[in-house]
Amino acid sequence: MAGFSTVARALGKDAATASTLSLAANVDLGDPAMYSSPFGASALLRAALDVESLAGLGPGAATERALAWLAAIEDPETDESNEPFAEILPDAAWFQARLIMERDEPGLRGDALTGGTFGAAYARIRSKLGSSRDSGPALEAVLDAIWNERRSGQGLPTGPIAPILRSERWIPPKTTLSATHRYALDVFFSTVRHRGAVEIGPIIRNIAAGIVVASADDWRGGDKPSLYSEGGLSPRAGNGVIVYSPDEGRYYAYFHMNDISVRTGDIIGAGLNIGHGGNTGVNARKKGHGGHLHVEIHETGRRVWSAYELRDFLIGLR
Repeated sequence: MAGFSTVARALGKDAATASTLSLAANVDLGDPAMYSSPFGASALLRAALDVESLAGLGPGAATERALAWLAAIEDPETDESNEPFAEILPDAAWFQARLIMERDEPGLRGDALTGGTFGAAYARIRSKLGSSRDSGPALEAVLDAIWNERRSGQGLPTGPIAPILRSERWIPPKTTLSATHRYALDVFFSTVRHRGAVEIGPIIRNIAAGIVVASADDWRGGDKPSLYSEGGLSPRAGNGVIVYSPDEGRYYAYFHMNDISVRTGDIIGAGLNIGHGGNTGVNARKKGHGGHLHVEIHETGRRVWSAYELRDFLIGLR
């Protein structure tokens, strides 16, 4: 059982806990074949990286688990090492919950009680709040460890790069920000193509090198909650991308996009085309409310950039 002892040490827990994790990994600890092949150990270590298993775990212990799993999947006998981030990321609802501030929770609760597919989508995000807070620091430590160990950012443009070219954007003056979002910025398009109610804006570029932790381009809906059908990062956000930058400890969120050209788990550099701007999302689909990219920046320490900080930051980028 030497293999089991190695796994247990990597988990930093006792054998009973490792045995419990084996159920989630569909591994039989009593099967000798588990220890003669790297697949059994890697499955158990992979289960230990689920957000449920990471709850309450310190960053140091989370890093040890990540490195042990990396060592297991990079064994020459396996073929699991090509896309490690896609293997361990929780769903988009978890990352949407990770970006929810406490001040936003009453609004989230109201949306979750709306009913229909609109309410169900927000109820799912709301159900992830506890997990995103209990496991967030540990998961970020895991992503950081894999990023650094594999040198994932090596050779990539680091940025920052403006999400929209200067010739294709309009950033509102400071005097108007108090009437809009407090912790987000709407960057407006100078030109928009129309296809019925659908707006297609300019190419959206990634601001900083990182990992695509959530992406969605399947939003279907209209200009009010009752018309929302399915998809998107959320009914209001519409199609979008969330990028986590391990080097900066930041999340970059891009909402209301028309189409997406990256997928969850991708490693991308600054300036990469991630899709086109649009007017997906219930509010953005309302007449006169589209024509912009909604941008948010969240620090891993739970600090969120204000609209004023975002404006000062983005207005100087090319």
